[in-house]
Amino acid sequence: MTVRRSSKIIRSTEATESNRNLVTSFSWGWYGLALFVPFAGILTGLFLYDQDSREVRKVGRNCLFIGFLVWVVFPIIILLVVMAFLGLAAVNYLADAMPTGGD
Repeated sequence: MTVRRSSKIIRSTEATESNRNLVTSFSWGWYGLALFVPFAGILTGLFLYDQDSREVRKVGRNCLFIGFLVWVVFPIIILLVVMAFLGLAAVNYLADAMPTGGD
């Protein structure tokens, strides 16, 4: 009876398929990492975006997008909202400080 051995190429292809399935099945975990720890999400996104699989690259791209959004865009939006509130408070203070025309 002969035993058929699998070649290294077949084994590496199987390993690549299992890695791809592991990454894509854990995509929400990667997205959560990018949401709560943006720097780690960006690093993970860069690592995953360098892979050959289209699905894994998609997960990496989304991690990069989420990490960038949380780290750069949200703080800018929060800064603008705080500045708007401070501007409204300053206008309210000036309006209260102005004398009224009636006695």
